[in-house]
Amino acid sequence: MHVSRLHLEEFRSYQQLDLAIPASGMRLIGKNGSGKTSFLEAIVLLATTRSARTSSDRELVGWTSGEAYGLAPWSRVEADVQTDERAHRIAIALELDAAHESVTRKTFTLDGQAARGQDLIGVLKFVLFSPEDVQLVTGPPAERRRQLDVLISQIDREYLRALTRYNRVLPQRNGLLKAFARDRVSPMARAAIAEIAFWDEELVAAGAYVVASRRLMIDRLSELMAARSGALIEGANLGLAYEARLDFGSITTADNRHTIRSLNEALVGRFHDQLADVRAEEFRRGMTVIGPHRDDLTFRINGRSLATYGSRGQQRLGVVAIKLSEGDLIAAETGETPVLLLDDVLSELDEVHRDHLLQAVAVPGRQLLVSSTEPGPLEHPALGSLPILEIVNGTIQGG
Repeated sequence: MHVSRLHLEEFRSYQQLDLAIPASGMRLIGKNGSGKTSFLEAIVLLATTRSARTSSDRELVGWTSGEAYGLAPWSRVEADVQTDERAHRIAIALELDAAHESVTRKTFTLDGQAARGQDLIGVLKFVLFSPEDVQLVTGPPAERRRQLDVLISQIDREYLRALTRYNRVLPQRNGLLKAFARDRVSPMARAAIAEIAFWDEELVAAGAYVVASRRLMIDRLSELMAARSGALIEGANLGLAYEARLDFGSITTADNRHTIRSLNEALVGRFHDQLADVRAEEFRRGMTVIGPHRDDLTFRINGRSLATYGSRGQQRLGVVAIKLSEGDLIAAETGETPVLLLDDVLSELDEVHRDHLLQAVAVPGRQLLVSSTEPGPLEHPALGSLPILEIVNGTIQGG
């Protein structure tokens, strides 16, 4: 799999860019703020429909776009993607309101046809390495959940549908519970129990599949991380532990007999039982207290918390291990080798681990897009075949 062409119009600092990209990838050099990170951000946007840098689509649109024609600011991002089976063209367009304050339209196109955002996810498979990734180890659970959701959604479309459904049901259920808490409704009231039962069914139907998928994928990721541990940290074993708010009870995945579907079926009853167990707490607090929205995963080093017991360097290598393992997992589960995006991360590693990372990712058949503020980190022999492009204020200076 590779991106063969990237087209940008009024995207951040890029007024216009139409660039053919070699199947093997390229090296991008530019100062901070030059546009090299925005280049990679555009690819992530097309793969996930969301920016990896901001939650506000307004920041993606060129501030002065549309002025010459008396139009509201707008932006367009498009890419040609070659998979093992066929070629695709993916596009996302953004349009602001007249006051230039917010995005009023966000449209998606796949192969020339109007599409839903979720139709784009999984077409372009990728793994992103960035300097901020160390926060996966030490930062809040929400970011770890988001990264996990991005990974699994590239592999399993049913997971994406279940997650989308869960995220729609959850605020509806919370709204009802908030009203119960405000009105001090008794958790024993038959009418209230009957009313919440509908949302319980919806929550469980979607949430059990999300939890089952996460559990099995995290188990597999942990195995892949352990396999890469020795080359990264001598004498250490890296892995992951899934901390689900839903109690698995006697259900185990250690023997690898479960598929996602069978584990999902086993969890449905457990989920219903535990919702009944916490009903009084939920009526009192006005919120859903169990489910995948409360999940977390922890990085482990020799069975202990990497965030607590690992050095800063070990935490960074833990992130390298999971990112490499994400690529392994996507390839194993889908048969497609994901595009790897390295956004100015080489300078964060010492020479030994920089060498290991590049030897691991710069292999035939894999597209690698790697950026740096300085040419030095990009002069590694493993990158020698990749063309170098210099980016200055959203403009390509060389090739």
